[in-house]
This record gives sequence, C-alpha cells and structure tokens, in this order.
Amino acid sequence: MQRSGCEMHLIIKTNRPLDLLELIRRCLSDSPDAQKLLFEKFVTPMARLCIRYLKDHDVAQDVLMEGFMKVFDRLKHFEYRGEHSLGMWIRKIMVNECLMMLRKDRTRFIYVTEQHIEVNEIVEDHIATDDILALIDHLPDGYRMVFNLYAIDGYSHKEIAGLLDISESASRSQLTHARSKLKELLRKHGWT
Repeated sequence: MQRSGCEMHLIIKTNRPLDLLELIRRCLSDSPDAQKLLFEKFVTPMARLCIRYLKDHDVAQDVLMEGFMKVFDRLKHFEYRGEHSLGMWIRKIMVNECLMMLRKDRTRFIYVTEQHIEVNEIVEDHIATDDILALIDHLPDGYRMVFNLYAIDGYSHKEIAGLLDISESASRSQLTHARSKLKELLRKHGWT
C-alpha cells in the first residue's frame, strides 16, 4: 500500500506546473518534455510576431522553427531577470530571425524619401486588434517592419536603424509614412 501511495505522489509531483526557472533548468539538461513545454508556452505569440513581419505564413513558420532552434541552442546564455525576461529574450531572437530573413531579399525594403507628413494617431476603441493587425499587414514591407519594431515591439529609432542598417531619419520617415498609410486605410474602412 505504501508503495502505491509513493507512486501516486510521484505522479502528482511530475504533473504539477513547472515554474519558469525549473523549466529552464530542465531544458538545459536536454529534457524533451521540458523543451516541448517551453515551446508550447511561447509558440503562439511568437508565430503571430513572425507573421506580422513576414506576411507569408510558410516563411513565417520556417523562421519560427529556426528561431526556436536558436532559443534552445542559446538558452545556456540566457540571464533570468524576472518573470517576463524569458519571453522578451525569445521575442528578441524571433525579431532578429525575421529581420535576417527579410535582409536575404533586400528588394522587400522600400525606403521612401518623400517629405514627412505629421499624423495624430487616434484610433477608435471599437476597432478590434485583429482588424488593426490586418491593416498593418497591408502596409508596404519597409513601412510594416519599422511600424512593428517601433509601435508594437518598442524599439527606438536608433535601435531600428542598427537592426535594418538604415539611418535614424529613414526609420522616422518610414514610421511617418506607415502612420499616414494606416490612417488612410482606417478612413477607407470607415473607422475614422
């Protein structure tokens, strides 16, 4: 009887949710179950991120998988700095993977040097996030990348310039044009 109680205890113990540090430790010891849990925890938001940058779902899927391979390969270098630090670290790897894919085909970049148009971004509360993301998806690649990096992922123009190998003023210009185009799309769909 005591043995069956012990077995029951082991089952309960292994089925309890792992805290993040324990999950990382198990991933570092090459536990396939832990790696699967880590993947499942972050795959959906990272897939959305990749699709935002890469429009093509097949390419986004490839970049997502490549990104997770890098996550597991580089996990030993990760420094835990709080509850959200792992997600932010993985996000940075995925953004970099997306940008590297886009750099392979430089023709996707559209750098417009037209004069700036200031736009106040006022979006009605009734517009769904999915609708806004769909509109962002219709932006030209250069506009979309800078908009995603700046407005959604929180990068500065200096950081964007370094990531995309452009000037800070080109980053600002791309953002201005992206905002202008989004405003136009919002008007076109009757949301402003």
